Amino acid sequence: MKAIVSWVAFVVATVGLVSTAVAQWSPTQPIRVIIPYAAGGTSDIIARVMAEPLRERLGQSVVLENRGGGATQIGTGMVAKSKPDGHTVLLVANTFNINPSLFSKLPYDSLNDLAPITYAGVTPHTIVVNNALPVANLKELLDLARKRPGEISYGSVGNGTSFHLGTEELKKLSGTSMIHVPYKGMGQVLTDLMAGNIQVAFANTPNAAPLVQEGKLRAIAVAHPTRVHQLPDVPTVAEQGFPGFASTSGFIYLAAGGTPPDILDRLNTEFVAVLKLPAVRDALTKQGVEVMATTRAETAEFIRNEMKKYAEVVKFSGAKVD
Repeated sequence: MKAIVSWVAFVVATVGLVSTAVAQWSPTQPIRVIIPYAAGGTSDIIARVMAEPLRERLGQSVVLENRGGGATQIGTGMVAKSKPDGHTVLLVANTFNINPSLFSKLPYDSLNDLAPITYAGVTPHTIVVNNALPVANLKELLDLARKRPGEISYGSVGNGTSFHLGTEELKKLSGTSMIHVPYKGMGQVLTDLMAGNIQVAFANTPNAAPLVQEGKLRAIAVAHPTRVHQLPDVPTVAEQGFPGFASTSGFIYLAAGGTPPDILDRLNTEFVAVLKLPAVRDALTKQGVEVMATTRAETAEFIRNEMKKYAEVVKFSGAKVD
């Protein structure tokens, strides 16, 4: 009798495993990746590098859509309100973790209306200046800012972004004054920087490095604990008198809140597998992106920790939104 019971239990368990495998979610239409920034940023680079391998693994095309505006609230809100079926995902950076502290009210609940998929990667910020600015390193920039308070302007991708807050923290630490000019996207920041309409910017290294290498901009510091291989001769902010200083962008994929766990699990499995492909990892590394490829739980923890950190930075900096 015990043998029969054991056999029945084995069959039931086996059938359950087979059913689970057979029932594994697969997309039935193209995957839309909503990027809540203007075109030209690191999010675009990450999404483009991953698009074709994701198509091969998921069996559906991957369509990238830039929906900038509203400090990422427009694009993020689109995903938060989308059907929770796994066919629409968000690729967003630090702004997602900053906004709950920056805005008294958001058109979505950051922790409940969106579900973590994976923390894709992180990039350090590089401080770049217009070639006409007579500075060769961070000390010279800060000395010039002290001599000409309010005359040097710096660009960022918007009030309350990590680029804005990073620059404001450096201003606070160095006792300098520079004027903030917000833009809608990193491409616009760098274009105006090259044109001389602004003089300084904290930029994502993948966007800044090619322009520095082509001689269109000058890099004076990397806001990362270590130097980066794209700009090996550029010293860190810490090396130039500010130990422990760091300013980076972390990129996370999310789906609509309420998306079933099996769909989120499949998305995490495939996104992580793609990020770990040697060709993808090499391509992103060359662009200055350090691949993270975390689990759903690790991603959720990263988001909570970042929100806590930025709540303190926003309060410290006195950052305001328009």
